[in-house]
This record gives sequence, structure tokens and C-alpha cells, in this order.
Amino acid sequence: MSAHDDLEVIERALAELMRLASSRRVHDSRMRAVGLMLSRTETRFLARIDELGPRSVTALADELDVSQPTASRALRRLEDLGLVQRRSDEADGRVAIYDVSARGRRERERLQDLMRTQLSDALAGLPPNRRHDLAVLMEDLAGRIRRQGVADRTMADGRTAS
Repeated sequence: MSAHDDLEVIERALAELMRLASSRRVHDSRMRAVGLMLSRTETRFLARIDELGPRSVTALADELDVSQPTASRALRRLEDLGLVQRRSDEADGRVAIYDVSARGRRERERLQDLMRTQLSDALAGLPPNRRHDLAVLMEDLAGRIRRQGVADRTMADGRTAS
């Protein structure tokens, strides 16, 4: 198989994984399975705050590449459901900071457990060494794409990438 053929196979596989990851049906099925009805956007916000800790609306909107109004709506709904808590920034009381509540952490953990089970089932039968190789390669590829995205965004902003 040529390098070009390899790229086509990788491109198709990534496109299919992204399609499945962003699928409304897959998301809705997972939400029903854990008894939680969040939008895909709300799920991303809950995950991001849980991973990175307390964040402002502006920081979250930037990190998730959405508008501030979209971020505000998602965070307001998560707060209404008791999944995140809002407080004022100590340095600037006008700024709202959001953090995951104990309930939000539990609900996210339930969703992650389901997703891990689904992934484990999908990888069943794959020899352990190939599973490990896949994990290393996927992590490396994600890092390379992330770094390229940062470089592209930095250069588009008129700064130089480091």
C-alpha cells in the first residue's frame, strides 16, 4: 500500500469516527442509557469544565470554539440541572466562574463508564499489543493535529507559532 493509499484509509477512518462521535443518534442513545438528556454542546461543556476545572464563560467559549451566547445558554441549562455551579470571580466580581457540581461529576462519570464499555466492546478481540499500539498512535496523531491547529490559529491571528 502506498503512502497516498495509507492517507486515504486514515482519512476515511477519521471521517467515520468523527461522524459517529458527532452523531445525534449515538449521543441520544447514550443519554437515554444513562437517563440524562443533555445536548451535545452541553455534554462538551460539562466534560471540559470537569477536565480543566473552574472556567469563565469567555474562556469556555474560546476553548470549545463557540460563541459567548451559545456558551451562556449551555452553562445556564447545566446550572439549572444542578450539574455546574456558578460563582463570581474573586478578582473581578462581574465575571461568572463555572465549576462542576458533585452531581455533575457523578453524571459525567456514568456517561464516561458507558462510553468506555462501548469502546471496550468495540476493541474486544484486538490483541493487547495492537490495542496498545493503537492507543499510542491515536494519542500521537491527536497531539500532532492539535499542535497544527494551534499553529494555524496563531498564524491566522498574525502571530508566529511556537
